[in-house]
Amino acid sequence: MPPQCLDKDIKIRPHAGRVTVTFAGKLVASSTAALDLDEPGAPLRVYIPRADVAGEFLVDSGTHTTCPYKGEASYHSLRSGEVTAQDAVWYYPDPCPLVEPVRDYLAFWGNAIRYDTAPA
Repeated sequence: MPPQCLDKDIKIRPHAGRVTVTFAGKLVASSTAALDLDEPGAPLRVYIPRADVAGEFLVDSGTHTTCPYKGEASYHSLRSGEVTAQDAVWYYPDPCPLVEPVRDYLAFWGNAIRYDTAPA
């Protein structure tokens, strides 16, 4: 755990329905067990269980950032053939207690990523 984790009104709840993520025309993730993380001042983020993400698209990027509320994030890039989206996926391997539910979950971002939600 980071040396200090600050408190914030972050809400985590189950995502309604099935969420899918596509990149470069390929299905990267599909889950009915995703979590919505709602942090004041930030866009709503959908976190998907690592088990529901196709690992062959993930490339460890070596990038790390620190959030005082969530902890240290580690990043993956997405790769499909010759197409790469740098640092498009992040996760918290040792999250702050406030966001412990997102341990082993991945979040995606960027213009190359497409999220879709459908009833489960």
